[in-house]
Amino acid sequence: MVNDEGTMSKLPEALISRILSFLPTKDAVRTSVLSKKWLFRWTFITRLDLDDTVFYSPKKKTGGKMSFLNFVYRALLLTQTSTFQSFSLLLANKYDMSLLNTWISNILIRSVRNLRVETHSTMSFSALASHSLFDSNILEEVVLKMDSCAIRVPKTHAEFENLKLLKLSGISFTLHSSSKVLTLSFPLLKVFETVNCSWLNANRLHLIVPLLERVIIAQDAVSMSNETSRCAIYFSGFCPKQFSYCGFANISYYFKLFESSSAHNASVNVVVNQCSTNRDPEIENRAFLLLNEFRQMKCLKFEGCEVLAQSKLAKLQSFEMLSHLELGVVSGEVLLGLLLKSPILKTLLFKGVSIFDTEVLNSVAVPDCLTSTLQVVKFHKLHGCEHELCLAKFFMENGLALERISFYLVSHRLGKSKIMEEFKEKLFSFKKGFSFAIIEFSYDD
Repeated sequence: MVNDEGTMSKLPEALISRILSFLPTKDAVRTSVLSKKWLFRWTFITRLDLDDTVFYSPKKKTGGKMSFLNFVYRALLLTQTSTFQSFSLLLANKYDMSLLNTWISNILIRSVRNLRVETHSTMSFSALASHSLFDSNILEEVVLKMDSCAIRVPKTHAEFENLKLLKLSGISFTLHSSSKVLTLSFPLLKVFETVNCSWLNANRLHLIVPLLERVIIAQDAVSMSNETSRCAIYFSGFCPKQFSYCGFANISYYFKLFESSSAHNASVNVVVNQCSTNRDPEIENRAFLLLNEFRQMKCLKFEGCEVLAQSKLAKLQSFEMLSHLELGVVSGEVLLGLLLKSPILKTLLFKGVSIFDTEVLNSVAVPDCLTSTLQVVKFHKLHGCEHELCLAKFFMENGLALERISFYLVSHRLGKSKIMEEFKEKLFSFKKGFSFAIIEFSYDD
């Protein structure tokens, strides 16, 4: 910073406040003491950045916690800005719930464009904080990263006119009224992310999101075990570029697009982690419905294929736009079922093949993509087993458009074994449907 008081005095006061706004709030206050004319300029900053880790001191009895509390209250009390560009509250320590609500409510009622709160404290939003959040028309970005936070939604319909990014973690929403339907309108929203969030007494969440491009929803085993609702999320006007769902043990949400054609050219990533090997009809049905909703997608990455029964696969609608397919460990039956639904597939990758009845390869119809469009096939976690060889033979003999087929061995040791020598010998003896293609062997990292 400039330390010549004569030079500093020539800077416009508004510019000084703007420069100070780009500093962490603690540094902005420190910088203000460089000049008598600057002394109170920090009170006009438009960004508040409050991080308790910068106040940590092992020499202090409370580790610097009291110094941080005093600083927060001074910052909220003395700042004179009517509209804040951003407010960031990052807390490594745990604090009383009433303190957190006081801070959050104070900044929301004074208007803030970008709100970020990260805390490990268990809390519930006060009525004032909840109303201020859902009544705000100026918010552009909201990031709430909590371990456990309860928010009671004060209305059944809310519109966030300027919100462009929404990231929520550890939030449990409940509806204030007896209505089981909540409608949220986001005319400008482009990013919607939730991690371990739930809508405990809602049957339906209707999101009006004409500009939404990216959706990421994740839930772990702990949040799923406490889940008491099975909320349907409806997307209206949604034209996604990326949709990602990662759920442990259960797909708690049912996703519905008002127009399935709106998801054309979308990239969809679905990970369903099972706690047991028993097939759950509810999980299977929701996975089936999810894939059907995004039948116009261009790229699909799907882990957890074991949740799909062959009978369900037959009922899937065709993925007319799907050109890229990545799967986790998959059985031959499920793999062929998906290929039969993907007529223009160009690239196929799977992380492993589970044991399956190889007789199905002799009875099933050859998928259209093998005879016309499929160019690249990648086998990962190859063990050199008989069922893997049979599947490789199926691709070799029927892949008329194949340009590359890659085998990634599960270990370097396997590459020098007799098992792999026999695998390669049999593989190269098969009749080939293609005129020329690269056949390569490598190793998984």
